Amino acid sequence: MVLPHDFDAAHERAEGLARRTSLGVGGRPRWLFEPTSAEACAEIVRMCHREGVPVRVLGGGCNLLVRDGTLEGAVIATRQIRGFEIHPDRVVVGAGQGFPDLVRKAIELGIPGLPGCPGIPGSVGGVVFMNAGGRFGSVADALIAVTGVTAEGACFERAVEPGDLGYRSSPFAGSIITGAVFRRDPAWTAERGAALFRQAMDWKRETQPLSARSAGCMFKNPSRGHSAGRLIEEAGLKGLMVGKAMVSTRHANFIVNLGGATAEDVHALIARVQDAVRERQGVDLELEVQVWS
Repeated sequence: MVLPHDFDAAHERAEGLARRTSLGVGGRPRWLFEPTSAEACAEIVRMCHREGVPVRVLGGGCNLLVRDGTLEGAVIATRQIRGFEIHPDRVVVGAGQGFPDLVRKAIELGIPGLPGCPGIPGSVGGVVFMNAGGRFGSVADALIAVTGVTAEGACFERAVEPGDLGYRSSPFAGSIITGAVFRRDPAWTAERGAALFRQAMDWKRETQPLSARSAGCMFKNPSRGHSAGRLIEEAGLKGLMVGKAMVSTRHANFIVNLGGATAEDVHALIARVQDAVRERQGVDLELEVQVWS
């Protein structure tokens, strides 16, 4: 178990989060902890709770916009809480495991839905927290339980019930996810999983800027059934730039970092997109990414 016993060590280890986020922007936290187990994570949370230090959770750094400058409080990075436990009826995965690793294993292990989620970066904990997915599959198709740590530092395991996971939402706000349990289904053969993977991957390559630095889809699709990307494109905003941040010319719901963009650039571009879509289409776009301010 790796656990810093004081805040001095965690302060010295802290670094700018631009290197740890897929968008490539973000300032330096006051403290940065990297536990290697759920138990170590819980002890860190209890320590921060005693000291009155607020805690943020960093998984794979995707779907996240971190402001510039110094971030007050502590960041707990879960990327060292990794590993797979494979059972006949289920698979237990550490929150820090890369989600693409799980998607590939899902093909051979018969985990429903997940082979339809290629091209989604980040960690297992992050995709569970956001109920990530798309037209070919989602986390909700196979998730049966979650382990984690409460805001007070207590470890828990919770079964996932029907209705717990909504569109880009889950009931785990305020907690730290340390692991997830997915069901296996013998009806999901490797051949079926591989075919779904290829279909979803081909669509992603054609429609999304997979090689660019981005946080993924920036805005939620509005509840009226509109596509956020289509609304932005119809507003003529593809290629719009603020500094080194740009609305992708491939998929308008992606804001990409052309190299050297700041969080301020991204926030300014978000505001311009929201204002234009509100003025031209009468729709308020809500952010899908998490914002650390």
